[in-house]
Amino acid sequence: MHKVFDWASASRKGVVLFVDEADAFLRKRSKVAISEDLRSTLNAFLYRTGEASRRFMLVLASNQPDQFDWAVNDRLDDLVRFSKPGQPERLRMLKLYFSLYILDPPRVAWWKRPRHIPLPPDVDWEEKLTEISRRIEGFSGREISKLVIAWQADAYGSTEGRLDETMMDRCVGEMLEQHSQKQVWDKGTLDQS
Repeated sequence: MHKVFDWASASRKGVVLFVDEADAFLRKRSKVAISEDLRSTLNAFLYRTGEASRRFMLVLASNQPDQFDWAVNDRLDDLVRFSKPGQPERLRMLKLYFSLYILDPPRVAWWKRPRHIPLPPDVDWEEKLTEISRRIEGFSGREISKLVIAWQADAYGSTEGRLDETMMDRCVGEMLEQHSQKQVWDKGTLDQS
């Protein structure tokens, strides 16, 4: 931890330090039994962020900001909440990932072209993706990406090697069930804290 802050402080132009999933090591000291290494890391972080700095800006990302130690929260100047994507954003993401994984799948190796995924020509794909974007309310960007990757896997695993509406709807149903289960687990976690 000290080496990261030493490096950031040595920059003449300034640095943005971005820490994703910061709650993993900046947890409340009083709530959970944490290892000595984790406690040392947290203490080093608190020591190095005790005063304002012109050398670096610290940005913390977390899905569970309520898990931060009070001293970490005290060091945060601004809080910015990012909500789950709304229907227009979900549709844009579906279109992006559909294009990336279905219409133009990435190469698995530079010498090997990916298999083309045939689509039924009689389907209005714009309308289909719009309908699905309405059904997946509450999905994160990661869940949307995983959904489209599941469509790709189903297409590659099918006997015809193609994607159709039935396959898509089945994947959506499975992902909705998984999403609901995750919500139950998250609620249980929140109730315990």
